[in-house]
Amino acid sequence: MTDPHLPRLSSGISRRAFTTGALAALGGAALYASGRPPMASARPAAESYGLTVDPATHTVGRDFFGVNGARIISAENARQWHDPAFRDALAAVGPGLIRVQGGTTSQWLDWRTGLFEEDKGGGFGGRNDGRPPLLLTDWAELVRNSGATAVFDLNVLNATLDDQLDMLREARRLGLPVRYVELGNELWVPGRPYTTVFPTGADYARAMNDWIPAIRREFPQARIGVSAAVPMAVAALSPRYADWNDGLFATIRDADAAVFHPYWVVDPVAADIASTAGGGVATWTDLAANTLSKVPAGMDIWITEYNQMGREATPPLTLLPPVRQTWAVGLSVASFTLRALLDPRMRMAVMHCALNGVPAADTGGGGTTNQAVHALISDGSGGSELFGRTALNWALTPIYRSMTDGAEVSALRLDPGVRIPAALLMPPVAGPVDACTGVQLSAPGLTTGILVNTSDRPLRITLPPSLAGAQEATIYTAAPTAAPAFEPGVTISAIGVAASDHLDVPAYSEAVLRKR
Repeated sequence: MTDPHLPRLSSGISRRAFTTGALAALGGAALYASGRPPMASARPAAESYGLTVDPATHTVGRDFFGVNGARIISAENARQWHDPAFRDALAAVGPGLIRVQGGTTSQWLDWRTGLFEEDKGGGFGGRNDGRPPLLLTDWAELVRNSGATAVFDLNVLNATLDDQLDMLREARRLGLPVRYVELGNELWVPGRPYTTVFPTGADYARAMNDWIPAIRREFPQARIGVSAAVPMAVAALSPRYADWNDGLFATIRDADAAVFHPYWVVDPVAADIASTAGGGVATWTDLAANTLSKVPAGMDIWITEYNQMGREATPPLTLLPPVRQTWAVGLSVASFTLRALLDPRMRMAVMHCALNGVPAADTGGGGTTNQAVHALISDGSGGSELFGRTALNWALTPIYRSMTDGAEVSALRLDPGVRIPAALLMPPVAGPVDACTGVQLSAPGLTTGILVNTSDRPLRITLPPSLAGAQEATIYTAAPTAAPAFEPGVTISAIGVAASDHLDVPAYSEAVLRKR
């Protein structure tokens, strides 16, 4: 799910098509959506809601949130990664982490040349033509310019341990601390060469049991994550995929974290604003209950890719309606982001991805709309704004910029709760979900509250003492269908408001309060 040009499976469908595929098997959500009556609004807008601080807390660092270092495939996009204007736009978001060198791309790039190893496959044939290389020196400059920390996604598929140790040594020489090491990208993919190199999750684990101690000997401060799968209904098509996590967890030794890539697809029958805005919460709820709960005790959890999915270029997925990145999508992803922050076992949440616009001849993509729906920064293709602030950019920047080392995280809970209907194809869920997600970050001398409202109702909220009288309060809001950076002149309103003992929160908004 990292890039539009992916290895082909032996069955003739793309990896991403498999991941999203067999949509007919997930038709329950569509049937639910087409037959259910509209859900009544939760409460009249004039009624007051209380906001309470959950007493449970845990500590997080500045380097909790980040962005995947993609897309870097096309010649045009690769040139843009060298552009100081893009680097500054990325730094302005404030990511604490940058994933180097992307996901799928990390397994087919030669780190010494910054070019694709075309003879090894990977769907990148001809992509070096006119494409400037991205070298470790370039990644180091990007990471430093952003004030971020690198997450090194190692090539365990096509490279040797010695080769990848050399890469980490070179990164260290360039001044990049080796703190986070991810052992491969989505090795559970059900097709060659993945199935050949790692026939099972246990085989992958046995191979990584040799890599882990070797990495620790030279980089004792490094935290190391292994590639785990998010279970889906289509796992019935691949016993290897279905059994991957069991074999991995039973066999792996001394890994610090399990790495997941959750994505979601809004039910096309219920492709309404509520399902789009509520998709992040629906996905997190399913992920926490059915996947993260099965990670062995003692292992942390990393998410190094996540986002809503768009339309795919592979039939029959071309029949899905095209997906636009709107403010509702931004709020959905922001809700997922905050839910990840609230889980004490989570150590990072890295969003996919840094750059792209609408599909165009110079960026590739065919009939897919993933480029646009995933983009943190638009690339100017297809009439999008060059290095423009997308809805994801507007929604995530206040969250990223609120992170400080040693902050205590608490949940903010709305009372009474507000629910909205949501129906997804992936994961296959349908039903009411919480419309509000809130987090409080407490650091010496500063308390920050962030509240996302994905409902169509304005809310008058009584603030807890920790946030009442906040000196700074900003409301980010727009029509849920607004598409900044993809529609000329469209932006998100950032409105400074007074916060006494209460706060008026508009529909489809994100509120950020700071109290010193």
